[in-house]
Amino acid sequence: MIVDLENIIRKLTPNLLRYCMARTRDRNLAEEIAQESLVALIMRLNNRGVPESAQAFLFAVARRKAARMLLRRRMLLPLQILAGNRDHSPDPEEAALHREGLSQMVRALEQLPACDREALLIVAVGGLRISEATQVLGISESALKMRILRARQRLHSLMEDGNEIKK
Repeated sequence: MIVDLENIIRKLTPNLLRYCMARTRDRNLAEEIAQESLVALIMRLNNRGVPESAQAFLFAVARRKAARMLLRRRMLLPLQILAGNRDHSPDPEEAALHREGLSQMVRALEQLPACDREALLIVAVGGLRISEATQVLGISESALKMRILRARQRLHSLMEDGNEIKK
């Protein structure tokens, strides 16, 4: 079966972009998700042929990618603020809210066990890959992943509870 890839992409792209914009409310992120989703569709066509529904396949991929990217963005924003990686300056009210959020984040980070805090900061702020971080910390990859997961969960809990230590 001959696939007219150009027509499939031309037909599906506008709706895909609108969906991604609605999910993310960020044009750059929406375009990135759409592009990665289209690449996944092309790879699928090349490796295993035409899916039962190209549109369903494409939107399923976009949905998963959007969810992952939004979660990653939400989890990393406070750490990016700590690292100074913000790319726009807020208005005064937003700046005050961010300073309070930063103070809360710092207090919450200080309450994490040192090993959890270190693992989280090395990966999130330091930008090290898991394989590099395992060498730095001298632990296995699975142990590091579990430590980061637990640190993020504790940090999230502390941030929601206003940095009250749970016993």
